[in-house]
Amino acid sequence: MVTIKVILITGMPGSGKSEFSKLLKERGAKIIVMSEVVKKRYLVEGKPGERLMDFAKRLREIYGDGVVARLSVEELETGKYDLVGFDGVRSLAEVEEFRRLLGNNIYIVAIHSPPKLRYKRMMERMRADDSKELSDLIRRDKDELSFGIGNVIAMADYVIVNDSTYEEFKRKSNEIIDRVLRDG
Repeated sequence: MVTIKVILITGMPGSGKSEFSKLLKERGAKIIVMSEVVKKRYLVEGKPGERLMDFAKRLREIYGDGVVARLSVEELETGKYDLVGFDGVRSLAEVEEFRRLLGNNIYIVAIHSPPKLRYKRMMERMRADDSKELSDLIRRDKDELSFGIGNVIAMADYVIVNDSTYEEFKRKSNEIIDRVLRDG
């Protein structure tokens, strides 16, 4: 029997979580982006004019801090994958919920980049949830920190500092993925 390995990917906006997820997917992992899970729910239950971040806070108030982890696991087709990455873990409650639902074969990978570099990346990539205003980016960081993302980063099994070239980030990422795959 193959035991599922779960990689919980965390980091502040613009740190490189999506790039790590792409590399993990290239290695055969199923990737579930937690913010996409929230967006699906938001399209059905969001209130007019409500920011996605405020909807996510409301979800947590109603269903508990681990709700996004539960919803994300529901997206997983059980038994189909032996390596899964959950992109966007924001709280220790989510980590505990993943452990409760998927077992203890879980690794937390934190991607860290300095704020100025993250802000530059977000301004260049311009996703729908990004802003060109520095004040909005700082507010978003504060929102993320209010969920407890700093605690998840502090508890990470592996930390990748993403402050150099993409090639260097890719090398570091694949090194961590290799370590996880060898473990156990």
